[in-house]
Amino acid sequence: MKYSWKVSCASRILRRDKLIVHATESVFGIAVSAYSLRAITEIKRLKARGSQKNFLVIVANLEQVLNLVRIDVPYREQIIDSWPGHSTWILPATELAPPWLLDDNGFIGVRMTSHSQASELCQRSGPLVSTSANTSGNLPALTLTQARKYFGKEIDYYLPGELGTNSRPSRIKNGVTGKLIRS
Repeated sequence: MKYSWKVSCASRILRRDKLIVHATESVFGIAVSAYSLRAITEIKRLKARGSQKNFLVIVANLEQVLNLVRIDVPYREQIIDSWPGHSTWILPATELAPPWLLDDNGFIGVRMTSHSQASELCQRSGPLVSTSANTSGNLPALTLTQARKYFGKEIDYYLPGELGTNSRPSRIKNGVTGKLIRS
């Protein structure tokens, strides 16, 4: 893979509880380890995001999913069929999931990414909180240059990469109720 050495650098930074910007299926995102409360707190500060609004988690494989959420839910078959892909599912957390990832109902939004570079990041670093690289009220960054304008030196590493072909954010659906949250 042509990005492997750069992904390796980014993974080392993520494992040190630092922030990176990376390509996703549709926009550039800010990513941190899902297991780093310090890094997640820093994203919330950068994005001026309230503590009541949780972030989504991206993973590379089913093993990473099962460490965070239960998929023995009514929409299990649809969930499995949609991954890897551009679908995020809100699912009940396992006992292993960090409490800062859970919403008020004990759920976490999870997507098994279909973006090859983002998937490699997750394989090397574990599950990641990944959110659009923009400040409140601004459009998500579609280039690294745009992301640098938003965040400058507040990001520890800008990982070059190509965006996926999706022009919209991932679809979000509740895996227990089937309720569509974002189409």
